[in-house]
Amino acid sequence: MASEIDWGEILIAIGILALPLVLALPAKLLYTTAILGVGPAERAYRATVQKILDAGMQVEQFRELLDDEARRLGIRPGRAKLNETDMLYPLSLTHFLLVPMIFILPFIAIVSLPIVILGIPVLFLMEIILIRKRLLIKGISLLESLGGKQIIHIPDAGYNHCSGDSKVLDASNLAVHFHNVPRVVFIGLFSWLIIHWMLRLDSIVYEFLISGLFYITLLGIVGIITTALESNLIIVDPARGRIIPISDWIDSLLTPVIGVGLLFLLGRDLMTEARDGGNTQLFALTVLLVLYCATAVGITFQWGYNWWHGKNVRKEFEQQAIEVLNPYSYDLTRNRGRIQLNVRSTMAERSVTSEEVVANLTFSDLDNLPSAHEKIIRKPENPL
Repeated sequence: MASEIDWGEILIAIGILALPLVLALPAKLLYTTAILGVGPAERAYRATVQKILDAGMQVEQFRELLDDEARRLGIRPGRAKLNETDMLYPLSLTHFLLVPMIFILPFIAIVSLPIVILGIPVLFLMEIILIRKRLLIKGISLLESLGGKQIIHIPDAGYNHCSGDSKVLDASNLAVHFHNVPRVVFIGLFSWLIIHWMLRLDSIVYEFLISGLFYITLLGIVGIITTALESNLIIVDPARGRIIPISDWIDSLLTPVIGVGLLFLLGRDLMTEARDGGNTQLFALTVLLVLYCATAVGITFQWGYNWWHGKNVRKEFEQQAIEVLNPYSYDLTRNRGRIQLNVRSTMAERSVTSEEVVANLTFSDLDNLPSAHEKIIRKPENPL
């Protein structure tokens, strides 16, 4: 059978599949150089932001100071905040694989619209099951009690960095939302490849319909869980000496399955098309179509459900975490290579003061971080 395979057609199909990567490389380079900037001013500004991150503090607490620093260095406010965003929520090459969707957006929007419409009730159904019925918090509580782990709270340095006001279309806000898009996009491609592999339907319409329903279900589960877990809960595993955010822990479980699964399914389906006399180039183009349709759905989820309703989901889950787990809240700092994990208060106490903004900080204080924040921020009594 191997002699019947047209390797020339397969190479052309592989070339088509590689087009997003070919376009992603210059797009990533353009973003880094022309949009973020690589000059001495940008490097100095990022060094200032890094000091805040090393101190285990939130960037927005230093907004006035950072704005003054940007003006001193001659950096536009939009570019300055975008550099902050790149340090908090970096865009990798994977993100730029999805950028070509912009060029075929009208067509993609029409194709993906049915999935978006069908997905809305599924999202709310999953929210009821996982959040309102407390299934997610019960699962995390079980993980803590039976898995030998401890759940703690470490505030995200990017807390409140993404504005919820009229400036939501600022480049920095767009980058924050786009940071989480690839996770749900590749689940969509994975869903279609599984259905294409298992059912081998003659009708591509039925294939898209079934895979779309499968994708919506997975999107609802993963999307709601990851939205809720933006509440900054951390797994501490003393036996292995690990500290990992629960959202990253879930990613570590999904990424090998989806990543390796995508490569396996792509290779298998491509070779099956070649052996059965199918059109490998059409298959490759269909893969790209599914990829960009899933991108449209993922973006709709991030800018629709997550932006519009996600804050309510996070707040409700955060309250459940306080009631069920009552975790302690810590500061994670780095000073001259030394990592310190210091308890501050309970998560409940920390959430009450999370909106407070640090005032009267000077550049001298910033240079002396993390020691400066010990005397400037009121440190609650150690609950231990």
